[in-house]
Amino acid sequence: MSLENLILLTGRTINQGVALEGGKTTKENVRAAGICAIDKDDFKKLDSIVGTPVKITTDFGEVVVYSTISEEGPHPGIIFIPMGPWANQLVNPDSQSCGTPTYKGMKAKLEIIQTGKVLDALELIKTLKEA
Repeated sequence: MSLENLILLTGRTINQGVALEGGKTTKENVRAAGICAIDKDDFKKLDSIVGTPVKITTDFGEVVVYSTISEEGPHPGIIFIPMGPWANQLVNPDSQSCGTPTYKGMKAKLEIIQTGKVLDALELIKTLKEA
């Protein structure tokens, strides 16, 4: 199952800040930042359960993260991934001369995946070195 024509937003979260106190390479950081928050009604369309891995794809890349239901909303058609290595795979690198990539408003597609896993930060970075 998939959802298309979504808008991806990224940003910092409180849970992410708490997890980072333990370090960027912890399982807690993966659980706090390696996630995609999906609108409640959009999540129902996926016919899945919270925690199922999903592949998010934009024009700039793709990444596998855990699915979760957004506590905000309603905001159909909008997904959120906390800033970090997972979101960085998806954002527009064009800084428009300001030095900061475009972190909000990318068109995205979300797919439930049957196989594959959410990589931790170090595993994810290693895949970039190999590419």
